[in-house]
Amino acid sequence: MKYPYESVIINEEVPMLMLMTSVRYVAMHWHDRIEFLFVLRGKIQVFVGTEEYALKENDLLLINSNEVHGVEASEDNRVLLLQIPLSFVEKWYQNIEVELFHCQSFLEKEQGRYNHIRFLMVLLMLTLRKKELGYEIKIHSLLLDIVYHLISKFRVTNHKQITRNSIKDIERLTRITNFIQMNYMHPITLNEIAENEGLTVPYLSRYFQQHIGQPFVKYLNGIRLEQAVKYLLENNWPVIQIAMESGFSSLNTFHKLFKETFHTTPYQFRKNQQKTFSHSLKNEVKGIESYEYTEEDDLNELEKYIQSLEIIN
Repeated sequence: MKYPYESVIINEEVPMLMLMTSVRYVAMHWHDRIEFLFVLRGKIQVFVGTEEYALKENDLLLINSNEVHGVEASEDNRVLLLQIPLSFVEKWYQNIEVELFHCQSFLEKEQGRYNHIRFLMVLLMLTLRKKELGYEIKIHSLLLDIVYHLISKFRVTNHKQITRNSIKDIERLTRITNFIQMNYMHPITLNEIAENEGLTVPYLSRYFQQHIGQPFVKYLNGIRLEQAVKYLLENNWPVIQIAMESGFSSLNTFHKLFKETFHTTPYQFRKNQQKTFSHSLKNEVKGIESYEYTEEDDLNELEKYIQSLEIIN
């Protein structure tokens, strides 16, 4: 599945996904990459399985590969996102697929080992932004340093502390969520999916809650809400058209869910986003859609972070 904040550069020379952005809504999903979320400004709600975390400025969270997770935010924020494919790590550490990590800075007072990850992430983003001669070498070096620090400082020795989906579960969940992704604009019922999977409705309902971390209807509405946000940012369609195109049964249902999630109406949300976008349009970074921050502003903010973290380190 494709999600807005994952639309970033990845190639053989730069084996990662990284972005400094504002996150609004990302439906529950998973991937075979280790993911770091570092909040630079504002607040976000992160859902990992059945757990919910309220992240604020300077908080750092790691999401293990194939852990189901999603993000919501009702206020402006700036987040540094880093995803490292397991295939990259396997070249130097073959056991990475069976390893689990626990990195949640907001649960501890001692921040030394977290500051090192923060420092490396900011330096990595600066290196990627500047693209100076030989920057690919530096990126590989920083990535390996992050992986080494992760393995040496955050590896879970008792795997009962963290659970993630098996290959069989991933295959089933992929079929189900792909079906939802392709048909969210139409009426979808749990009965229909249960029949496709050869399962009973009660069993599928429990299974979905257990592995996705939320009821089927909430997940389905999340996919529709994610699409609605995209339409609001990219089109000038009437709100009622956006509601219908996104699969909501009525405008009232759409309004109610949108306000519960973002604490504002769809109309006001689009109005606020258009103001922010027009303010920075002159210096907009090309190639990354729907993100309002300029490259110059990014570099200035990153430089400030690297200076403060250098003092700590």
